[in-house]
Amino acid sequence: MSALATIINRFAPVAGSRRIGPIGLECALHALHMVQLEAGRDGRVGVRARASLSYPCPLEELLDAPDQLKLLIKRALREHDFSGREVVTTLPSPDLQIMPVSYHVAQDESPEAALVAVISERLDGEFSDYVVDYTPVRTEARGGEQLAIVAVAKRDAVINYLEALRTCGLHTEHLEVGPTAIRRLISALGDRTQHENVMAINFGRHSSYITVISGARLLFDQAIQFGETGLLVRIASELEMSEPAVTELVQQHSLLPNASQDSEREREIAETLVQIVKPEFLRLVEEINRTLIYTASQTHGKQISRIYILGSLARWRGTDALLRSLVKLDVKTIPNPLKPFFTPGRRAADDTGEPAPEIAVATGLALNGMMDDDGD
Repeated sequence: MSALATIINRFAPVAGSRRIGPIGLECALHALHMVQLEAGRDGRVGVRARASLSYPCPLEELLDAPDQLKLLIKRALREHDFSGREVVTTLPSPDLQIMPVSYHVAQDESPEAALVAVISERLDGEFSDYVVDYTPVRTEARGGEQLAIVAVAKRDAVINYLEALRTCGLHTEHLEVGPTAIRRLISALGDRTQHENVMAINFGRHSSYITVISGARLLFDQAIQFGETGLLVRIASELEMSEPAVTELVQQHSLLPNASQDSEREREIAETLVQIVKPEFLRLVEEINRTLIYTASQTHGKQISRIYILGSLARWRGTDALLRSLVKLDVKTIPNPLKPFFTPGRRAADDTGEPAPEIAVATGLALNGMMDDDGD
């Protein structure tokens, strides 16, 4: 059986029925991404609908203007073949904080109570002012150190976001965090015949997240101060250009000069960009190396086999190649997450064969409940 067939066969609907999954919806930094999958009677999971729509205004303004968001979602539902109004979504990143938390459980204490006590000390204000969710990562004997990935958001921000979606006619089945969706997606894309440790780096504007998935288990997730904005500011300063001009420059040129195809000018621009951003990427490599050491300590020395990149910087051509040269590991922009679900023999309109990092989180959200071993 081919690797692709193995992936497809892991997605099983209720016997003899056709099942349509929820809409995975992500309000990303620059665009709304929506993905929906469906399982046919033959057991194959396919793509039912997908939409990526740019915002008419900054995300913060959009969330404060439900009418604008409603028009955008209505357009996506009208122009694409989405079914139903049930969504699995994630809170927009500006309102969400994700952090690893170590804690100890006393002999007569529950793990939840011990974790709440540690989190409460880190929060600014009353615990009741926040919505907190967590995923256990390491559980040792009672009294030993335990670790959880904790997601924290102001209660008002959560209520406002859910109310905005309700106003748009949507029903939120689950509110998840990005690392959970990424774990589900990478677990789906991987080869279950091998237990691999895979790292995913989700680049944002100001911060990025390093996530490690061990088999189907979330092992590590950490926010780091590294993002697209910092690189744009550095390039703008070095070249004495405006940030919009720099944004256009990096969209047009790669960080990896091609000696056989690029002109001399294009190679010079690529080499200049690499020279400017390399010190920043070396800071990222330090974080990656620390994560590699931690992963080995938690998996009896088993190394990370590959790194997937997604998010804003994954759309900069050559980012994967630059990072690959610095960490000496297999680094790839995450492949088109929908590719395993396109109908065999039929090429979907948006199956370009190119990576599609922008829909990775939405696809992971859409997979909620569609995997026979989701583990959620």
